[in-house]
Amino acid sequence: MNWFLDMCIIIYYSSKGESIFYKKSLAFIEKHKGEKFLICKYITSNDMPKWIKRQRVIVDEAVKKIKDQSYDFETSEGWKLLYSKDKATVEKLVLASKFNSNKEEYIKLIINSQKEIELEINRVVGTLCEEVLPIEEIDFDLKSSIYTFTKNHSDSNILASGIQLHQKRDIKIMTGDKKDWNENNLSWVFESRPDLAKKYPKIPKINYI
Repeated sequence: MNWFLDMCIIIYYSSKGESIFYKKSLAFIEKHKGEKFLICKYITSNDMPKWIKRQRVIVDEAVKKIKDQSYDFETSEGWKLLYSKDKATVEKLVLASKFNSNKEEYIKLIINSQKEIELEINRVVGTLCEEVLPIEEIDFDLKSSIYTFTKNHSDSNILASGIQLHQKRDIKIMTGDKKDWNENNLSWVFESRPDLAKKYPKIPKINYI
């Protein structure tokens, strides 16, 4: 079987720890060893580098605040790159530092943790996954039609990549996103666009971690 992975599966698996998402992704990867894990180049060339950059900024901003409580996030260019949930993570890291008597050790811990996740992501993508479908081959019309329902550019590009790939290779999609990655959205796309339904008659099954 060919498993077409959403980026979140790689992140869950690489982050390790005690989270239920790590445990589920680990169980999934272990269960399907020997099968193909596919990841589209839109993720490896666009989304993943941006995600990694934000993780570096999260740690950097947290470290600056831990070292200097007068540090103002709003004056930082890095802070402007972060999403709301990223900023919440920074604040959690800073708060946690207040309960740690050895600030320097805590700083080393969060820096090393971020680096380890980044290395593991690169290892997983490089050794367990096959990169598929160059960005320039994504069907703009298909991607735009999916965006009509998802309102998310990344998801639209990745789902379009999966649908295109499925016409040549049987795949199953694996994700953790039940909101945007669902077959109802795809059904609505093709019901509203009979021309695309004719061009892409095979729709991959979406599975959830």
